[in-house]
Amino acid sequence: MRRWLAALLGLYSLAAGVLLIRRDDENALRPVQIAVNEFSLFAALAGIVALLMSRSRGIALVGGVGALLSLKPLSEQPAAAEDARISMQAGLGRDYLTTIPASVKKRLLPTTWSAANATGAFLRQARARIWRDVLYASPDGIPLKLDVYQPFIAPAIGSTYPAIIAIHPGGWRNQDKGGWFEAQHRYLASQGYVVFDIQHRLSGQARWPAQLEDVQAAIQWVRDSAASYRVDVKRIALLGRSSGAQLALIAGLRTEQTKPVQAIISIYGLTDLKFESLPPESPIYQLMGGAYETLPEAYREASPVDWVQPDSPPILVIEGMQDTLVPYLHGDKLIKRLMADAVPHALVRIPWARHGFDAAAFGLGAQLAQYHMDRFLAYVFYGKG
Repeated sequence: MRRWLAALLGLYSLAAGVLLIRRDDENALRPVQIAVNEFSLFAALAGIVALLMSRSRGIALVGGVGALLSLKPLSEQPAAAEDARISMQAGLGRDYLTTIPASVKKRLLPTTWSAANATGAFLRQARARIWRDVLYASPDGIPLKLDVYQPFIAPAIGSTYPAIIAIHPGGWRNQDKGGWFEAQHRYLASQGYVVFDIQHRLSGQARWPAQLEDVQAAIQWVRDSAASYRVDVKRIALLGRSSGAQLALIAGLRTEQTKPVQAIISIYGLTDLKFESLPPESPIYQLMGGAYETLPEAYREASPVDWVQPDSPPILVIEGMQDTLVPYLHGDKLIKRLMADAVPHALVRIPWARHGFDAAAFGLGAQLAQYHMDRFLAYVFYGKG
C-alpha cells in the first residue's frame, strides 16, 4: 500500500511539474496548467512525500524530479514580489505607502503569499451584500445588467465608498458578469469598495464601438446612481481582464464623451489591436467587423496605446509571463507610452502565470496580484498626500 501511494504521489508531482513548464500555444491545457501553476505547492509536497516514503529508487527519482519542477513558481515568487514592489515605488513614488491612512492600510492584504491564504482564508472571510441583474442600459433593445457588491463594513474614511466597475473577459464575444471572479469582487467589497460587475454587448450582437459605448453608459449610470449605493463619484476605478481590460483602458483613456475616472487596472489586457492579416475568426476581427487593412482608423480608435495622454489616470498593469493568448508585449507598449507621458503607473509581472491565472482566486499569482492591487487602489483613492 505504501509503495502504491508513493508511486501515485510521485507520478502526480512529476505530471504537474511537466505541465507547469510546458508551453501550450494552442491553450488546450490552459485550465489544468493554471491550476498546476497556481497551486504548485501541493504538487511539490506530493513529490517530497513520495521521495521520503519510497523504498524504490525509481519512485524516489520520479518524486524528486516532480518536486523540483513543481517548486519553480515558489522559487520565483520572492523575486517577482520584489520586482513589483520596485515598480510600484518607481511609478507611484518611493513614499507612496506613507500617504495611505492607517485606517485604510489595516484592511489591505498583509503579505504577497501565505499558506493560509493558499487554502482560501482571506476569501472565506470576505462578505458583501449582492444585488444581481440590475438593469443599467438597453441599447437597441438589448438589456444590459450589472451586479452590485456592496460592503457590509463602514467606509474607511468619510461616509461614502469608492467604486470599482469590473468588465469581464471573453474576447468581446462570450462570457458574462459573475462567474470565475465573484470571489474577488466580494473581497474588494469587504475592503470597502462598491463593485459594479457589468455586462456589455458581445461582438455577435453589435460591432465596435458599441462595447465602448456600453462601458461609458455604465460609468454614467454609476454616477447617476451614486446616492443609492453611497458612492463617491470622484473616486471611480475601472478594472478589466483580457478583452475587458481593453475596454477598461479605452474607456478610461478616452474622455471625450465621459468624465474621467480616477484609476484603471488592466489584467492581461490587450493594449494595441492594430494587427495585420487577422483571420476572420479572430476575436479582434469579429469585434471590428473587418480587417485592419480596411478599417485602420477604427482599429486605432480601439487601441488604448494610442490614447495615452499626460493627464491620463494612474494605471496598474498585471500580466502573466507565460501568457500565450495576450503576450506581455501588450504591456510593454502601454508602459512605454505611460513612461513617455509621465503617467503614474505600475507593472506587476508574474513569471509562472498564464492567461486567466487569477481565476484561481487564492493561487500563488493571484495573491501577489491582489496584494499590489490593494495598495494601488488605496493610494489612488486615499493617498497621494
